[in-house]
Amino acid sequence: MRRTASRWALRAVDLAAKPGGRDDDRLASGLFLLVTASGAAAGLLWGIAYALLGRPLSGAVPGAFALVAALVALRLVRSRELGRLREFMLLLILLLPAVLQASLGGYVKGSAVITWSFFAPLSALVFFGPRAGWAWLVGFVAVTAVSAVFDAPLARSIPPLPDAAQTALFVFNLCGVAGIVTLVLAYFRIQRDEAMQRSERLLLNVLPPEIAERLKRQEYPIADRFDDVSVLFADMVGFTERSAGEAPDVTVAVLNEFLGAFDELAQHHGLRPIRITGDSYLVVGGLPVPRLDHAEAVANMALDMLERVNGLNQQHEWAVAFRIGVSSGPAMAAVVGRHRFTYDVWSDTVNTASRMESSGAPGRIQVTEETYRRLSLTHRFECRGQIDIKGKGPMTTYFLVGRL
Repeated sequence: MRRTASRWALRAVDLAAKPGGRDDDRLASGLFLLVTASGAAAGLLWGIAYALLGRPLSGAVPGAFALVAALVALRLVRSRELGRLREFMLLLILLLPAVLQASLGGYVKGSAVITWSFFAPLSALVFFGPRAGWAWLVGFVAVTAVSAVFDAPLARSIPPLPDAAQTALFVFNLCGVAGIVTLVLAYFRIQRDEAMQRSERLLLNVLPPEIAERLKRQEYPIADRFDDVSVLFADMVGFTERSAGEAPDVTVAVLNEFLGAFDELAQHHGLRPIRITGDSYLVVGGLPVPRLDHAEAVANMALDMLERVNGLNQQHEWAVAFRIGVSSGPAMAAVVGRHRFTYDVWSDTVNTASRMESSGAPGRIQVTEETYRRLSLTHRFECRGQIDIKGKGPMTTYFLVGRL
């Protein structure tokens, strides 16, 4: 049923809106066309029903509405511009049920048909927003108040419909208005849920789920210290030169292939991508939820990254290389920013991992001695020896080459 409704809605959008317009405007035009066409059909049936009950004058009111609604729908399909059509139709919806009720003899004899006028502020809320909805609600209250003033003389001067018809119309009017209100509220609930899901997906794109949950509980600021984590930095070799010598869309497409593959590997190994800066990729193991095997998980991901890089190079006939650096130790992680949240990590461990990457070799994984000690029983290494690390001085480093 939902698919069928979606097809009808898309068909209405195509008929009522110009291609290439804003999505909100196109959807509003399609919805207005559906409402107007439905109102034309309902008005016609309503007019026939009153005519069969021996009230041709009363039947003329919804019949006239059906004719006007059909003409409005036709004009919208031809011009594909709403203009003031919405306000015109809302005015008819507001006033004609009151006129119909007066022709039937007031509130009781007219089976409270004026309740359909409530569809005017409800539609204004959908099409124009809360402010317009309140204004049209004031109009609805005014129309019902005027109808109440003339109710007694109308009831005395106009004979009633048969009791069975009057009761049936009461049921129809009350259930019809309740049904429309329910549908509109359901529509808003669906829209709200979809908006919340989009916000949730967007939030999870920039924050780990555990941190997102804490933010939703309005826990702020969020800052945690972790005694032991492993940090991985990866960087594409020659990215600056490459981006200067080829089309931007080509560079971005190549970069997205690798970064997308790295994200998949991070999810597979249960690690948290923290930051992408240009062609630089930072992932951490052991936060925001501590884990004992963080170094092993990061090492396995680093090996899988090189394997995936080689696979993509063979698949696309590229010659892209990455340097990877890994370090282990304490770190601090926090959510920074008030209007644009970012979850980031800082410490000497992070800086050292960055130095391991920048001083490493293309297609190799350089790790610190601290990381080597954690993994010496599970992975194979080549000792690179002592090298001078910027800001750190001489350090003994190792190349991770595989698993044992």
